[in-house]
Amino acid sequence: MSTPVAKKAKVEDLPLCPYGSKCYRKNPAHFKECSHSDPIAKVITTDTDKTLPVCPFGATCYRKNLLHFAQYTHPFDLLNPDVDSSDEEDEEEKNHRSDKSKTVINEGKKRKLEIEKEEDDDGDKTEEYDSDDETVYDVKLEKTFSKMTDDEKRLMIERAFELKDKLQEKLKKTREEAENSKKEIEQLQSKITEGILLMEGETEVLKGTEVKYFELFPERNYKQGSAAEVHFRLAESQFYRLLSGYATAQVNKVEYVCNPILIDRFNKAREELKKKRGEQCSYPVLAFHGTAVKNIQPICEKGFKVPGQAGFQHATDNGFWGRGTYFSEYPNYSMSYIKGATKLLLCQILQGKIFQCTQLIDGADLQDGFDSHCSPDKKELIIFRSDYILPQYIVHYKINTGEFKYATSLATKEALKKKLAKIGKFYKKAVGTKDQKIFTGYKFAIIGQMIDTPLAMEALIKRFGGHVCKNTVPFGTIPMYTSLFVNGYPATVPFDAPTIIICSLAEYEATTSSTELQGYKNMGYQQFYREDFLYDSIIEGTIKTLSDYLHE
Repeated sequence: MSTPVAKKAKVEDLPLCPYGSKCYRKNPAHFKECSHSDPIAKVITTDTDKTLPVCPFGATCYRKNLLHFAQYTHPFDLLNPDVDSSDEEDEEEKNHRSDKSKTVINEGKKRKLEIEKEEDDDGDKTEEYDSDDETVYDVKLEKTFSKMTDDEKRLMIERAFELKDKLQEKLKKTREEAENSKKEIEQLQSKITEGILLMEGETEVLKGTEVKYFELFPERNYKQGSAAEVHFRLAESQFYRLLSGYATAQVNKVEYVCNPILIDRFNKAREELKKKRGEQCSYPVLAFHGTAVKNIQPICEKGFKVPGQAGFQHATDNGFWGRGTYFSEYPNYSMSYIKGATKLLLCQILQGKIFQCTQLIDGADLQDGFDSHCSPDKKELIIFRSDYILPQYIVHYKINTGEFKYATSLATKEALKKKLAKIGKFYKKAVGTKDQKIFTGYKFAIIGQMIDTPLAMEALIKRFGGHVCKNTVPFGTIPMYTSLFVNGYPATVPFDAPTIIICSLAEYEATTSSTELQGYKNMGYQQFYREDFLYDSIIEGTIKTLSDYLHE
């Protein structure tokens, strides 16, 4: 029988460093005082262990996140030092190694307890692991890994992989649902943008060349997905949204116009504009156009006429902001062109690159490098190409006198009354202001008695670049080509068309309108302004917002 080999005292007899071969210290004296060889441990491996990297902390790992154990393996036998050792080892060797393993375990547990204590101080509380709950992807274990049995560890890792797979499946499903939802939204947006919200029988109409008028009426019940409902509400809301001065107007019918030829021409023009100016400039705008009732059907069937086309002419003037076809998003602007009528055209128009006028350009052609014009306040839109216009709705409305009129608040009335009582002071201050051309391009008509004589008012307006129209009723002796009427008589030229009509408060509030005021109303003028607009603009050196001075 051979004699056992003596153990190397200089290594085996040294106390074992708690960090073993992972020790981070660099002091040479420390390596002389402690052994840094890891104890020989029989590690039990599983199928999972063979495919996972080993955790740097091994059996003393302090982490509690379940997914961490699905990504790393941890040596089990360091936590079970009592496992049977080899028959070739004597009892003393086994006990010696067991003691060293216990030392490693105790040091690891000590470190783990310190970390757990710190976590408890921070207020973290662990939760009981429930393998059937899919929401516990970041579950914290009540039983730390170092206290588990081998079976518990294997079960935990299996459950971790199951949850990981479920999470990936759920994520994939969510992404697919999001993608499908995105496609549906894009398709709906495309339909709305292209006008593909079809009425019953509209598909057949679009295949032919005949114009079809779909009559739409207001309904109390909301029918989701109804094309008729959507078309009516779209036209109705556009009418009310920017309505001013006609608070009592009420939409009672809408005709949806389906003209296959004009629709095709409009869509081609839009695609052309999109390539030329980009997508943002190709979106149409819904705008109103006022015209005589007899013109509505020809326009819907043959389209608008624009400068350069046979038969084109302006109904009232040569076009203050250019010689094109005029539209407005504000229905009251269009209403002023239709005496006695109760129908407006609501059209899709393509503006493209817009030239914003800063002064009157009476009868001017389209500015180079632009696709359309607009007035200084952007309320009048001027289009120069017929294929940039698609008549889509005929809006029927009526005026309900005295109904739904919102009165000016008492506080506002009192403030305005006090201001007008001191109008003389504002006038004197305006007269004393240094001359500057703030009214250049504007033509004024004065109705009623102002704070000073008509000659003095005219002189003041001219000092600041404006022009005063001197019209009388009837306006001249030569009949006008516009076929407009004033008090039942043909309007005559020369007629100097004003852009802003200043009316005295007494004249505007009189029970019976004067001949001059009624004459302008009959010619389609519907907005009249207070005289303090002139004085405030002169004093501040800039044109004030007209709507703030509108007579109500």
